[in-house]
Amino acid sequence: MTPAALSHIGATVKARKGRWGLFLLGFVVLYYLSLFATMLIRFGRIPNYVTLYNWPANVWRIFESTPSFADAVAIAREEWLIEVGFMNYNFGHGISEWSVTVWPTKLVLVIAAGALVATIASLLSASSAKSCSTGTRRGALAATGGGAFLVGLSSATLSWVVCCATPTWVVSLALLGMSPGLALALEPFGDGMVLAGYALLIAAALIVARRAVAGAEDAPATARMNRAAFSKG
Repeated sequence: MTPAALSHIGATVKARKGRWGLFLLGFVVLYYLSLFATMLIRFGRIPNYVTLYNWPANVWRIFESTPSFADAVAIAREEWLIEVGFMNYNFGHGISEWSVTVWPTKLVLVIAAGALVATIASLLSASSAKSCSTGTRRGALAATGGGAFLVGLSSATLSWVVCCATPTWVVSLALLGMSPGLALALEPFGDGMVLAGYALLIAAALIVARRAVAGAEDAPATARMNRAAFSKG
């Protein structure tokens, strides 16, 4: 069943590649806009600086100057590409009170989640009411929302001067009102949240695809039964 489901997913995405691409782009754009909205609502200050970093050169320098390859990978994965935030110039040359950053490594995770969300949306829009029941649709939507939330939360790239020594996704928890102690206690679960989110998204896509394949396989048999019943009548 799984090969047939995967084949159906590929055919659906190919047939609706334009809509699929729009879903993907919309997901990524809305995700980063939501990060900006969170900071704007929380602090009420319009960003006053934008910094572009030479990410390829910085990563190359890290690998050149770091003896341990494992350490180099760990450092390079946190390199920034873009930073947008608010600089408070009441303190000398200025202190960045808050910022939203774009990390290429985190961007890849968001794009992957967006691709899965776009795939599920394409499958749901292509499936008929018979092949995909209301319960299946609701379950798929719930899994999609939960998976996207987990990946999005654990991939958040926010910085706040009050939480300068914590992972960026933990900063988002503090900004949402969670106590610092509880937020820091959740720090080790970041990678697990990403994996759980992807698991939910993949499961949702496979469930919808399997239902669609099963409905297509049952359709000829149902038609034959209806013809037989009609001829007997």
